Amino acid sequence: MKLIIAAHGQMAQEVVNSANMVFGGIENAEAVTFVPGENADDLKQKYQNCMTEGEDVLFLVDLFGGSPYNAAFQIAAQTENTDVISGLSLPMLLDVVGIRETYEEIRPWEVYDKLGKDTYIKSCRNLLNQQNEKEEEDEL
Repeated sequence: MKLIIAAHGQMAQEVVNSANMVFGGIENAEAVTFVPGENADDLKQKYQNCMTEGEDVLFLVDLFGGSPYNAAFQIAAQTENTDVISGLSLPMLLDVVGIRETYEEIRPWEVYDKLGKDTYIKSCRNLLNQQNEKEEEDEL
């Protein structure tokens, strides 16, 4: 499965660069930038240039409803073997690459369920409070 990572500005390229530092290189993934002066049609062309007919493709984009998402959605709506997940971050990309390596035959639309229902946003204080509450329950 091909990963196309897209975001406003240089974010997609930098998230891929950071993920490459962790994994030592990510295969079958391309970063697509969206810079001032471009529109959704420009993005669609960039996406199509990254795609091979019949290939499974998962788009990871930054903002739901933004131009990278809208362009990817237009492709996914017309192509059965694609999906789009918004909320791009380094933790998300690392998880998706790990899922793709663990489940070699996974299809794009199955990845979302494997990401889990937890959010990537964590509060140190909240985690400490949860731990303290658990310890208090264990004492009872």
